[in-house]
Amino acid sequence: MYISIYDIAIAIVFLIVVAIGIYLIHVIRKILFILDDIKRILNANEMGLKETISLLPTVLENVNQIAASVKETASQANDVMSDVKVEWETLIIYAKAVGQILRAIFFKGK
Repeated sequence: MYISIYDIAIAIVFLIVVAIGIYLIHVIRKILFILDDIKRILNANEMGLKETISLLPTVLENVNQIAASVKETASQANDVMSDVKVEWETLIIYAKAVGQILRAIFFKGK
């Protein structure tokens, strides 16, 4: 009685299927343990989570108010910067004029 290659191939495939099955069982057990841990954590922190979730609308309203305030402040700062730019340019023109006048007065002959 001989063992054929077909019988060896069937045995190898069977062993591979058993190994994959054992691995899948191990993976599923790990996943179930993780899910159990998550459930335990959620149950332990249920009150805190409910309180946090109930505060979210207020927090979002405050964030919207802050965003509007920042937008308004940025707009005002932009207006102030444009005014400063105009005043700075005017100051430069006056400084050049004063410099030309002083040059004309003190350095007439040169």
